[in-house]
Amino acid sequence: MRAAKKPAARRFSHEAMATAFEVVIAGKGGAYAGQAARAAFDEIDRIERLFSRFDPSSEISRVSRLRPGEALPVGVETVHVLGLCSFVQLETGGAFDPNFRAAAALPDGRRPPPPPLLAGLLRAAHTGAGFEVVRTGTAWPGLDLDLGAVGKGFALDSARAVLADWGIANVLLHAGTSTALAAGPGPGRTDRGWPVGAGPGRILLRNEALSGSGTEVKGEHVVDPRTGRPARGHPAAWAKHPSAAAADALSTAFMVMRTAEVARFCARHPGIWALVKTGPETCRIFNAGAAAGQGASRRRRQRWPSV
Repeated sequence: MRAAKKPAARRFSHEAMATAFEVVIAGKGGAYAGQAARAAFDEIDRIERLFSRFDPSSEISRVSRLRPGEALPVGVETVHVLGLCSFVQLETGGAFDPNFRAAAALPDGRRPPPPPLLAGLLRAAHTGAGFEVVRTGTAWPGLDLDLGAVGKGFALDSARAVLADWGIANVLLHAGTSTALAAGPGPGRTDRGWPVGAGPGRILLRNEALSGSGTEVKGEHVVDPRTGRPARGHPAAWAKHPSAAAADALSTAFMVMRTAEVARFCARHPGIWALVKTGPETCRIFNAGAAAGQGASRRRRQRWPSV
């Protein structure tokens, strides 16, 4: 007797955050998969409304307008993303900073003093009725938050949670092919994961995310927050992490950081896989054996903020 044939993988696309999001669902029928994908895309749109710096009514835009001493009620998503940004900024020595735009030249052409850590500019608090973000008192010129290097990954994490509620356990999500998040064994017969591109080759992704940043498509669009000038660390970089938001932020930071800095970071975080392009035809890989749930101690894994 023949075994029942698995439903084919279904692909759905949606425009958001100035890019094309895709959801590829394996093992579910077309109608149900389509409904689940629509719910995931609705969640991505919701996250965009919270995080868009181009929408003056978004939570991130309103946080950017806070003056020292002012507070703003926000949702848990904003608290989580700012906490992750602050943590990555600290762990990468300032190579990642969502407030990098505020470090531009002052109106008279002078550069402001070195930027403080995000944790020194904003503080999250639980009020009993919800969350609020408080702008702390500082002489730093201001806030101009840009979540472009973490928002798409956060949206993928949020969409994945929605799909899990729908019982979708075998799925690949990606945002403009720069960040991918995979769950389950993949669409093939190997049950080893979903094939995705990473640098010059491909890897199998399962229950984790991969993000890449580079100059090939957009040119020198990544700024080193520490200098205010285009990043000179690597022409391209990739990072793998269980969270798409963390992978998104880290791939940007690895472009900014020198190879020795990436090596030291990965030595402190053995569960995080990194690939950096060091020349036209040369790359270096760190923590090559790292996979979701492997290589990092429980203590170190727990240090990463949940998203």
